[in-house]
Amino acid sequence: MHNENICFYARSGISKIFAYVGKQCEEREIKTCYILHQEREHQNLKEQQCKGNVYNLTQYLRMNWNNSSVLDSVSLEAAEKQYGIESLWSLLYTDRFLIYYDYDDVVKFMKLHIAFYEELVTKEKITFFVNENIASFSAFIFYKIGLAHGVHYIGVSEARNFSDKKFYFTDDEHSSNYLLDGYYKENTFSDQEIQDAKVFLKEYRLNKKRPEYMDVYGRRPAINIPLLKGVLRYPLYLLEKRKDFFDYMVYKDQDGSSLKRLKYFLKYQYHKVYYQRSVKGELFYLFGLHFQPEATTLINAQNYEKQLYAIDLIAKKIPVHAKLYVKEHYSDLGHRELNFYRKLRAYPNIRLINPWENSRDLIEKSLGVIALSGTIGWEAVLLQKPVFLLGNMFYETFKYTNKIHNIADLSACLRPHKPSNLAMQEYENELERYAAAYLKSLQDGSFINYGQSISMSQENREAICHSFMTELERLVALKKRS
Repeated sequence: MHNENICFYARSGISKIFAYVGKQCEEREIKTCYILHQEREHQNLKEQQCKGNVYNLTQYLRMNWNNSSVLDSVSLEAAEKQYGIESLWSLLYTDRFLIYYDYDDVVKFMKLHIAFYEELVTKEKITFFVNENIASFSAFIFYKIGLAHGVHYIGVSEARNFSDKKFYFTDDEHSSNYLLDGYYKENTFSDQEIQDAKVFLKEYRLNKKRPEYMDVYGRRPAINIPLLKGVLRYPLYLLEKRKDFFDYMVYKDQDGSSLKRLKYFLKYQYHKVYYQRSVKGELFYLFGLHFQPEATTLINAQNYEKQLYAIDLIAKKIPVHAKLYVKEHYSDLGHRELNFYRKLRAYPNIRLINPWENSRDLIEKSLGVIALSGTIGWEAVLLQKPVFLLGNMFYETFKYTNKIHNIADLSACLRPHKPSNLAMQEYENELERYAAAYLKSLQDGSFINYGQSISMSQENREAICHSFMTELERLVALKKRS
């Protein structure tokens, strides 16, 4: 693998673990380089004694913000054609930070990102680009430029059901699990793998433990001492934010996080009056709202990113005998506009469900789940409930997932049916194979903390490094054969 050059997008939150993996690559005489946003992230590379070249995106933006020679050298129209991008706006609107800038600044950001990555790819002769899920314009445009230059993207994605101990690899913008898809297509599993899948399904259905991220994000908004301290320190945040202007992920964070929490708390008190309880015996389809702005809708369901618009379309497509239960996401309650729920309550066939009702119970009682993306559809798959997926998620490759490519087709797909016991057994057999493929695709290690301290433990770092090196060797071997 001495001819490979791996570029790690070592931005905040992931720079420590990527620094460790990068160092292990260097010790195997694999060339590396690193992209980061701030100098404090560079410190993580120094601590690991990484020797690869470091490219500071923020510094590049700052130095060239008014550099006409660099800006004039990039044609956005030509870039669309060269990199097979239907519209750069489609990439830009997947970025939850850049959408707050005005036109002139956005054009500068796009041009400078393109210039930065074109120079980087050419200079370093990069063969692999390693990142988390693609969730920003910066990562997205690098992915597109990389494809045109033969750069293979290796993404690491949180594993549903095992996010505190497992992950999976992805190679596209929708976080698809390509190993799962390959194993599922091969359909060759040992007796032990099928047995493990059966145990996984049984334990999931019996154990109603909430997902790991709920321990951090599934809390009721409250005023506490840390929040008040943060609000008092907000003027210092403004000074720091202004200093970091060209790190667009910092500058346009609208409010400091503590001030934002206070605002969310106050709005949540108003929002609560609109929440409703589920009604015993009422027939319904379940729709789970997503936190916004976030990649779950901005990237994986871009056509339905405006959720009021999506719900409006769905409400007009469901059968007349059923209602649409819309359940709020528990993450950052209070973040929506004040009139969001008022508009939802105006629909006679929509019930806005209290976020603290148990999602698992709602899925089991529903006629099916209508999802843009997210975990709720995966939970429905595991519980043998019909799933109607409007966006993109890894479980769309399961045989019984109803992928809705055109919203006009939703009504026909929702027509009620009563599967026989034989059909349910066929579903279960298919699901066991899919679950076996899913378990087989998962990698040891966790990139996600959720408030725990396991991410940088020696055991976890070694597990991640082993998983990464094994997959890298497999991809290099495939590349040589092709």
